[in-house]
Amino acid sequence: MAQSLYPVFSIPDLDVSSAEQAKVLKAGPLFDFTTGDFVLDGQNRVVYVDGSDSYTLWVLKTLNTQYAACAAYPDYGIDAEEAMQQPDREAVQSALERTITEALSENPATERVSDFSFTWEGSDLNVRFVIKPYEWDALDINMKVVN
Repeated sequence: MAQSLYPVFSIPDLDVSSAEQAKVLKAGPLFDFTTGDFVLDGQNRVVYVDGSDSYTLWVLKTLNTQYAACAAYPDYGIDAEEAMQQPDREAVQSALERTITEALSENPATERVSDFSFTWEGSDLNVRFVIKPYEWDALDINMKVVN
């Protein structure tokens, strides 16, 4: 029998639990939105928080990042600027609901984004909604979008 020039090996079966593993919230670095930097301990090491707090920080970072505004984040954040340029308030609300839902649904730990409500204060808009991760309690979010 001739020896093959290329190695032959069997491909393992897809582990179904790997999709479930992606939904588990993992620890992550603590970010301080006031200073705009990661929190360091006394030995200059990054402080880590549990999965629930890490997910909450990810949600806040996503909501505070303008979509495609920075080369470092080409496909990350919400497009609040485009949403606020819609011709009427109903279109603005619909566009914001869509961009928020799409951005937060990118994380495999997100089960659903729902229960949107909108309150206008002049040209500024308060948006309330609920985001439910698979492993933790739902988060009630209240954010202000300034025009």
